[in-house]
Amino acid sequence: MKENLTKAREVLAQYREDYAVCSKCKICHGVNVQEVNHARFFRGCPSGACFGFEAYYASGRMELARALSLHEIEPTDQYKHALYTCMECGSCQEQCYPVKQMWPLRVIELLREKAVAEGWGLLPEHEPILKRLEETDNFYGKPQADRDKLIKELGVKDASKEKCKVLLFLGCKYTFKSEMKETLKSAVSLLKKAGVDVGILGSKELCCGAPLLELGDRDFFEAFAVENIKRIDAAGAETVITLCSHCASVFGEEYATYMETKTQHITQYLSEALANGNLKASKKAKGTVAWHDPCRLGRRLKVYDEPRAILDAIPGLKRVEFERSKGNAMCCGGGGMAAQAYPEYGLDVAKERVFEAEFVEVDKIVTACPWCEEMLQNGIDGRKSKVKIENILTLLDECVGGK
Repeated sequence: MKENLTKAREVLAQYREDYAVCSKCKICHGVNVQEVNHARFFRGCPSGACFGFEAYYASGRMELARALSLHEIEPTDQYKHALYTCMECGSCQEQCYPVKQMWPLRVIELLREKAVAEGWGLLPEHEPILKRLEETDNFYGKPQADRDKLIKELGVKDASKEKCKVLLFLGCKYTFKSEMKETLKSAVSLLKKAGVDVGILGSKELCCGAPLLELGDRDFFEAFAVENIKRIDAAGAETVITLCSHCASVFGEEYATYMETKTQHITQYLSEALANGNLKASKKAKGTVAWHDPCRLGRRLKVYDEPRAILDAIPGLKRVEFERSKGNAMCCGGGGMAAQAYPEYGLDVAKERVFEAEFVEVDKIVTACPWCEEMLQNGIDGRKSKVKIENILTLLDECVGGK
């Protein structure tokens, strides 16, 4: 394993043919409307829908990249507001690439990297995130020793000391947010019911680095990535399973090329276990649910079918689709570290998604991302909605038996 994750990094100038020739056709503004039944949900870009001006859509940010590269404008506070309100959900690229073969999301990501490299990027609200990661190796600034306590609490192996077949990568939110501990317990319970030999790294697990990638601090991200990969490979597990969709996208897009270990999101692993009979959902559930596609799990990794197969395997459960689902799915409001700087804006996006759940008349939104769970719960509270939010793992664990 080399000390740098990338030999030759991509830079913004390599995408000049994208941002210089963008015709502002506005396809990035919406969704695949032929797949949506109601015009109320034709918009797909969270920031564009919220702020309205062209600069807040991908087409406008492509122009910001072009103008900056030609020194036509300076990166003012207004410029940074347009850049850092992007939730990097990927809706723009979902629409643009099949038609025009352009990469607007990648342009935005590299524009943020350029901002950090040149010293004008990041916002004051982002500084505490960087400080916590630097001082404690996790997003919340908690003692890493707290991760070791979970080895005993969950009844799993210490993968840094003994061999296990499956290494469960917990992620910062599931580790340190007390209200999400039930999801951890359900994840381990389901794996054990499937007969899996499972372990965790405890304090040897570091933040995956997703927040740093989203902010554009590639150097800081690679420091975490290199060390995580070393520790995971040293554990010698056959498979690494991630719980968080942000961790999953980092593993799939960044780590996988340099790792010896196979990686999967837990919904992929469990859908296989249900299909091959290692798990069986025998207890009935009640209610109508809709699967919320996390942007990082759905559009980034194309994991659409597996979570839906899990829900369809639960007897008694009625599953419906959001108006905007799969490639059209609306962000929860927690992407791109935008809500960290602009919490009211993040809440507005979350409330929009909850409204959509009410529109399709579901009792419960089901997802598998802690960022989505947190934001959608805020949206539910903000709308005083009767809709509930639940992680797919706790729902499945209540209904499933072992092999």
